[in-house]
Amino acid sequence: MKSNFLSRTRKGFTLIELIIVIGILAVLSSIAYPTYMSISENAKRAAAEKVCVDIVTGVERYAQDNNGALPYDSSAVKPDAEDQIFLESAGGKDARLIEILTNREMDDDNRLNTSRDIYLRSDEKQDGAKRDGLYVDEVTNEVSLYDIWGEPYHIILCEEQEGCKDPFTGKRFRGKHCFAYSTGPDKEGAAGDFITASSDDQADKKGKKKGGKKAKKQSKKEKQAAAEAAAEAMEEVVEDNVYSWKKKS
Repeated sequence: MKSNFLSRTRKGFTLIELIIVIGILAVLSSIAYPTYMSISENAKRAAAEKVCVDIVTGVERYAQDNNGALPYDSSAVKPDAEDQIFLESAGGKDARLIEILTNREMDDDNRLNTSRDIYLRSDEKQDGAKRDGLYVDEVTNEVSLYDIWGEPYHIILCEEQEGCKDPFTGKRFRGKHCFAYSTGPDKEGAAGDFITASSDDQADKKGKKKGGKKAKKQSKKEKQAAAEAAAEAMEEVVEDNVYSWKKKS
């Protein structure tokens, strides 16, 4: 019996079949993409957190080797009222902390890392990209350290026996003399922003006291709304930032 020629002819995809396949691929992509982005974001956070911990570990190791002295140029920065020093890991804003920890001090006469040990290791970016690693300025030789989002890390030093204070929650950590954090993917939420805002609030309060009766007109609802807004802003910062002193939940 002869087989039908048409039955042996290979058929192509119909337009409807192509539309169905494209639709399935689109659905799968919409499911996979958020998952991929979440995994990628978590990996970036983990990398930034590790650098924060490495900075703190480097500071602690340096202090152990130098009779408790912290690795910064005390002539370049002064502590605040609570004896805390706020630095950034960008050249000119770190009081030489990064170059001390990485053993990249250029001035031997004023060298603080006299043992020349490397307390912090990080890849130096040769392409000049200020992101995810060390960057050495070709003109000034200043050393900077940037997170994976292209922002400097924030470092808090404190020589008090009671230890450093979390600048966001106010909790003090006994025995800790260094904190480090990254502002995360939104690049917002530096402690200094809140310190400035707090100072402005205090100035407003003083102005209202001088205003006499006008100051009393502020309703409880307005005060409550302001307090809730401040708490919400702080909560958002605590959620978005990456810290050396606590893990993400």
